[in-house]
Amino acid sequence: MELLAPAGNQESLRAAVCNGADAVYLGGGSFNARRYADNFDDDALQRAVDYCHIRGVKVYVTLNTLILDKEMQQALAYAHRLCGMGVDAVLVQDMGLCALLRAQLPMLPLHASTQMALHDLEGVRHAAAQGMRRVVLSREVALGEIAYIHAHSDMELEVFVHGALCMSFSGDCLFSSMVGERSGNRGTCAQPCRKRISVFGAPDKGDYHLSLSDLCMIGHIGELQKAGVCSLKIEGRMKRPAYVAAVTRAYRTALDGADASTVQGYIKDAFTVFNRGGSRTGYFFGDGAVTNCIAQSDPPAQMIEALSQTYAEDRRIPVALALALRENAPAVLTLRAGDMQVEAEGESAQTAQKAPDIERYREQLAKLGDTPFYASACEVACAGMPYLPVRAVNALRREACVKLEAALCPRRDCDAPQLPESAPVSLGGAPVISAKVRDTRQLAAADAAGAKLLLLAPWDYAKLDTKALYPYRDRLLLALPPVLRSRGEHEAVQKLLREPCFCGAEANNLGQLPMISHLQVRRAGLHMNVVNRYTVDALKALGCTDVTLSIELAKAQLRDILRYAGGVVSVYGRAPLMQLKHCPVKEHRGCQSCSGSAGSMQDEAGRVFPLSNIRQADGCLVQLLNCEVTDILDVAGELPPANGWLLTFYDESADAVAERVRAAFCASRGEAVQQRGTTRGHWNRPLE
Repeated sequence: MELLAPAGNQESLRAAVCNGADAVYLGGGSFNARRYADNFDDDALQRAVDYCHIRGVKVYVTLNTLILDKEMQQALAYAHRLCGMGVDAVLVQDMGLCALLRAQLPMLPLHASTQMALHDLEGVRHAAAQGMRRVVLSREVALGEIAYIHAHSDMELEVFVHGALCMSFSGDCLFSSMVGERSGNRGTCAQPCRKRISVFGAPDKGDYHLSLSDLCMIGHIGELQKAGVCSLKIEGRMKRPAYVAAVTRAYRTALDGADASTVQGYIKDAFTVFNRGGSRTGYFFGDGAVTNCIAQSDPPAQMIEALSQTYAEDRRIPVALALALRENAPAVLTLRAGDMQVEAEGESAQTAQKAPDIERYREQLAKLGDTPFYASACEVACAGMPYLPVRAVNALRREACVKLEAALCPRRDCDAPQLPESAPVSLGGAPVISAKVRDTRQLAAADAAGAKLLLLAPWDYAKLDTKALYPYRDRLLLALPPVLRSRGEHEAVQKLLREPCFCGAEANNLGQLPMISHLQVRRAGLHMNVVNRYTVDALKALGCTDVTLSIELAKAQLRDILRYAGGVVSVYGRAPLMQLKHCPVKEHRGCQSCSGSAGSMQDEAGRVFPLSNIRQADGCLVQLLNCEVTDILDVAGELPPANGWLLTFYDESADAVAERVRAAFCASRGEAVQQRGTTRGHWNRPLE
């Protein structure tokens, strides 16, 4: 298995490589999910790639944020530079960028970032169909599900084995974005989940009910390998180099089969450098996470100094040298590092007056001190009585080393990608008004108010009375949850999608697109993170009949997409901030057998965030909703024509549902309406 370590800067890179990483992942200055790490500019990145490749270490570069329309050409140019540098793969999240890279830079390997929230076989198969070579699975995927995916797919599977656990499924968290205007999908997460918040009301001093324990799987490497994991990933691009050194060393030692006491000694050092919750196994064996975990990072200075010594000198590569000398013929030096071999030709050897001094040649050839290499073997073969001056031996050695470095650092020759030209779309008529509701009471109200499309997002899919839904079957869509927690839940939802009461469905995860392909209406939902026209085009190419645009977009950004690709705009509803597999209510108050409403959480600023549960076969998916309702109906008319407007209802009364649907029709006709929500979300707050 590959050991994959983080590199937030050059020192951390050395710490990872010198302590035994097989691969590193790092980011440039833009388009990566850790924009506040030091990261690497282009020159530093090329040096980092060469440094790693010479030492047999792979380099994966993060290009794993959502890309706005105005940035797409820049992102393509950056990917082109990465391709030319010879990076081993780029990690991606944005589906529009993925489609463009696959079409224009097919030689650049793509890995699906954990930001894609891929957590099941269907999602992994989708990633394979889109040209991905590897998937970084969501941290919430259990070991048994990993084994199931591996048994039914050839995809490389990478998993996080150590470090921070996000409370929400990665790529499906808007908490920082909506409450602090710093988006996790754009690499600027402010980590509000690590601040005080409580399920009991106002938080006390020790209430951190969204701050999860860290992950440590060092004792379960064999089980991960048996399940089909190919790469063990250590989290920590924002952490100090000493942490990278300590954790990488511990896992390298474990992978190499050291005894348990040695491994435990090394992992104890890692926990001394940084600890948030001790040694826990996350979700690999069920829900093994706990909250109320605060970071502890106060290691003694002597430990930091000792760890820094593990990467004080660069890791050097063994090479075998073979010098062939023959009178009056050019000297030939062969260098071999692993499977790579190069030859250099130097001056012609003269005829000596005495037998060649083989040991002198060996000593001179082995002087590799200013190179990344050291001599593991040195052979000298002489035919006759050849003599080569020391200066010529040195020159030959230098030339061979330069050739070997170049051979170990291949570049790619690839054409510069260009954005396809986009022509404005012509959308005539008023937007289709659609209402997403939770129960039949709201459904009837939205229908009576004239909603053209009805989306049902029930709190318990297994308890749906499908016969009661038949009157709406010509305009009713089943809205799928962003996460289906088990194989049984997949099968139950697929069975439900075959019911004649639904004319369509809304997919909220990439793996759900094949599940809805047989239906007449196939909508991509809010959780698909659509922030550019190219993602709209990519999803339509995958069979979507309409595409919901992200609620992280501001007015100007929505305008850009609507003019050139169309889309559905969310005009009313509580923003879904988090998708939780770990239920904080269950942990701190015990299971309440919730029926759609799981209570609320209050932060230290006094804001109250409703919790909504979706009951599934092996537990609930809990959604943290925004403290305020977003409503842009009074200003939505400022946008270009859209394919549709979406209103999403949570606990509103039937009368409130009907009133907002009627208001949407008024707004679509250009009539003045009154805002009922308390925020306009990102309407006037563009993402960075």
